[in-house]
Amino acid sequence: MGFSINTNVPSVNSNLRSNSANSGIGKNLSALASDAKLNGASNDISRFGISDKISSHVSDLGQAIMNANESVGMLQVADGALQGYNDNLDRVKTLTLQASNGTMSSDDRVIIQKEIDGLLKSLDDIAKSTNYNGMKLLDGTGGSFGNGTFVTQFGADGGATQSVTIGDTQVSSLVGSIDVTTQAGALSAMDTIESAMGKIGDIRSTLGASQNQLESTIRNIFVTHINLASAESQMRDVDFAAESANFSRQNIMNQIGSFAQSQANAGASNVAGLLQ
Repeated sequence: MGFSINTNVPSVNSNLRSNSANSGIGKNLSALASDAKLNGASNDISRFGISDKISSHVSDLGQAIMNANESVGMLQVADGALQGYNDNLDRVKTLTLQASNGTMSSDDRVIIQKEIDGLLKSLDDIAKSTNYNGMKLLDGTGGSFGNGTFVTQFGADGGATQSVTIGDTQVSSLVGSIDVTTQAGALSAMDTIESAMGKIGDIRSTLGASQNQLESTIRNIFVTHINLASAESQMRDVDFAAESANFSRQNIMNQIGSFAQSQANAGASNVAGLLQ
């Protein structure tokens, strides 16, 4: 009767288990080193896909917050400039009121006119020079469409926008010419100045309302941003306690596998020695 030594099945099984444990240890170490349990699609295909979508949305919301904050900064620059504009216009009004009094001589009104001309030049400088990131804010030529309308994009879809129109505050558009060298001219200029100040007030009210709306939008987006970032973190970030315990278990299994394999190999070697 023939005699044969079969394949060392225990050794093969031990080797397979050892390799599996080694693979598990590799994943554990990768997760612990990177602080992420989803280092690739192979870790968990469905969770990886979902977390990628969440990650993209988190990035979009972060940029939306930046867009809105930049627009708030722009509105604050415009409003600050209009404050100075309004102060100068208020001085023009005071001088015009002074010139409209019957006690003023022609020479007095000429002096007052010179000061008003200087203030109007200052108003025009404010309107033409105020800018944000190189875009004119108060002359009616800036904005998304070159007409003084500024659009803030705070969402991934085309409809997630907010617009504000500042308009043209140049002297030629808002005030026109003012001549107080005569009492009649001074009296006529009063209505023009009052109308201009009303328009500046309307523009500033619009800027304030738009800023409040943007700040409310920022708060809402920020809450969503935090919640989504937290959800992504729960899906991606490693649980150190669980992963460390996993690593210890896989390491023990690996040691057991190596010991079992060495014992199986030793047994096979002993049998082969008996046949020599």
